[in-house]
Amino acid sequence: MKLLREPGFLYDLIFLFYLKFNTDLCLKWLENNKQQAEAQAFFNEILDYFDDIPEDLYLFFHAKEKNICFFTIYYFSPYRDHFTTDYNIKFLQNELTDKERLKRNIIKYYFHDLSDEDIDFCMKSNNMVFSYVKQSKYSSEEKNKLYEFFINPDHYIQTLQFELMSKSFMLSQYYEKNYQKVPEIFNRTTFDVLKSQMKNIDNDFSFIEDEDQNLYLSFCLINRYCIYYFFLNNETICLLGTEYVAGLESLQEKRAVDLQSFGSALAEKSRINIIEALQVHKEVTCKDLEKMFCLSPSTAYHHATLMYKSGLVKTRSEGKTIYYSLNTDYLSTVIEFLKKLADSE
Repeated sequence: MKLLREPGFLYDLIFLFYLKFNTDLCLKWLENNKQQAEAQAFFNEILDYFDDIPEDLYLFFHAKEKNICFFTIYYFSPYRDHFTTDYNIKFLQNELTDKERLKRNIIKYYFHDLSDEDIDFCMKSNNMVFSYVKQSKYSSEEKNKLYEFFINPDHYIQTLQFELMSKSFMLSQYYEKNYQKVPEIFNRTTFDVLKSQMKNIDNDFSFIEDEDQNLYLSFCLINRYCIYYFFLNNETICLLGTEYVAGLESLQEKRAVDLQSFGSALAEKSRINIIEALQVHKEVTCKDLEKMFCLSPSTAYHHATLMYKSGLVKTRSEGKTIYYSLNTDYLSTVIEFLKKLADSE
């Protein structure tokens, strides 16, 4: 196991903004957890410490579905290959200088059913974008934010760049004062303990040892309940909050009884089709889903991600390819839970 600083630091930086616009979601993650009150006090302290974050950044960090936000999808997760090398604040700022790509990504994120051709039209015509905004099921607040962004995207992108740099400087100071916690946790974290903990949430880390892979750990001081991991070619990167054990407890509990997420995953014909495909093919990739159901890459990824987060499917990786399959253990848990409801008086 090797310790990395930058992925955890950058994930913390993103979380500062995420927390601003999704405080209730962050607390709901720890619903019924004994640390929820402590987390609320901590999050309030963090928001006070890092000054006010402009409302202009709403579109970038507001969670549209579940706990996912635009910035994580397009400017964190896709760069996992760089986490052990050059992914840092300068790298991130450089990526944000491509304003056209950022604008295109916003369109893809908020209108994930659009084809590449439709997105091309939107890039050329605000009227086309405004039409999609008007027809959407977004709230009045979300629609107004989208209108404002596309009228003057440069202002919002410049604000994003400035605030990221400003908060990065403040976060560096915070890390200098508090980073001693990280090596302490790392030194008492053994591979066997971590493997056992991850197995409790339906993920078997045994292959890391069997295939003699590198396991990189990067800890978050602000997003201290997070558990986030990536399987790459010959290495695995695991982001853990300094209080990740409490996060594991919450994840286990939610995987066991979160029927709302399970129902949401089933409440869409496309995802029912994917379930039927998984029954036949056992495993599929996002590329397979694109071909089977004529989906755009972003739509296929959207469905697969939502189904994974609900617990309905599980994943395994071969190099950079992610395979999805039905999570039969979780389905059995749901069946048992429903049986208890049916048998109750």
